[in-house]
This record gives sequence, structure tokens and C-alpha cells, in this order.
Amino acid sequence: MRTQWYGDNRDVVKWGALVHLARRERRSTILQVALFRPDGDQTKLSTARGVVPLPAEVCRHFRDLDDIQRLAASSGLRIEVLKTPFTKRSNYFASVVSRIRELAGEPLVVFLDPDTGVAPQVPGLEHVTSDELSMTFDAMKPRDALVCYQHARRQKDWRGVTRRGFAKALDVQTYDVEVFESALAKDVVLFAAVKGN
Repeated sequence: MRTQWYGDNRDVVKWGALVHLARRERRSTILQVALFRPDGDQTKLSTARGVVPLPAEVCRHFRDLDDIQRLAASSGLRIEVLKTPFTKRSNYFASVVSRIRELAGEPLVVFLDPDTGVAPQVPGLEHVTSDELSMTFDAMKPRDALVCYQHARRQKDWRGVTRRGFAKALDVQTYDVEVFESALAKDVVLFAAVKGN
């Protein structure tokens, strides 16, 4: 997830679905796998008097992934954000699997939060691949829920195509994949599957 997109209507839909699912499934912990990609040094402001840095406190206020802890406190859920920079796929998902296994004693919702969702044929850093979905789901224990963010694609049945891809990667039936969506952000869905025994 790029920091420039944090805190918009899509995040309201994402976190609304996550809190609802965690409460409904009686999961006490949400592990957000942010697939975090820092924006780099774009913290400049052009003025008539030259280029100046944006105030650090403004950037922190609007780009702080840890701000989600306010939601954790008010919802009564434990929310952990894995925000290690997402640069090398294999190392990154090995650490995701390791962290899931460390949390084995807690009822868990694992939230994969790529910029755009399930990868098409050629994945970029803005996607999560089928192998990464499978690896993550395999590391989870029964009754844990896996949720994945999906942004609209430029094809007619993007919801159906990506839902089927999500289901196939987890080796579950498509009808076992729950879809969360809202008019608040019509270009976004979240896919969720609860792991069976």
C-alpha cells in the first residue's frame, strides 16, 4: 500500500468490513499485511518563493499507518500492522508466514492490503500473487479469516474474475468467498474466506 492512498473512502470501506468480520467471526486480532511501499521524498511544496519541505507533522498526520491504533482502542480489537517495506516478494511473504505462526494462539483475521489486489498474469509490487495468497492461507489455523483488498480492473467482470482467482489460490469454492463492497467506494471490494478444519 502506498502511503499517499492511506485515509480515503476506500480505507473506510476496508476497515468497516474488517471490524465487522472480526466481530462476527469472534476474531480478536487483525493482522494487516500492508505490503508497504514508502512514497520516497515527495514531501516538497512549490511556492512563489521557492520549494520548501512540507511540515513533518502534516505528513505524519495524514500518512501514519500506526494511526490505526485509535481504531483498535475504540473497537476493542488488537490491530497489528506489518509495515516492513515490500521490496522483495519471497523474503517478505516468508516473514508474513512467520508472523502468522507466531500468532497461532490468537483468533486471527489476516488482511492483505496491496495497492490494487490479486495479480493479473504479470504481477507488480502493487499486487499479491496466487502463490502468496496460498502461502498465507496455508500458514493460518482453522477458523482464521483471510481478507484481501481488490481495486477495480479495466475489464467488465473484474469482480468475478478476481473473486475466482482468489478462491482458486486458496483452493476453496468461489461461493465460499465472501465479498464486501459499499457505495462509498464503488471501485473496491474485499474478498474474505474463513479457513476450514
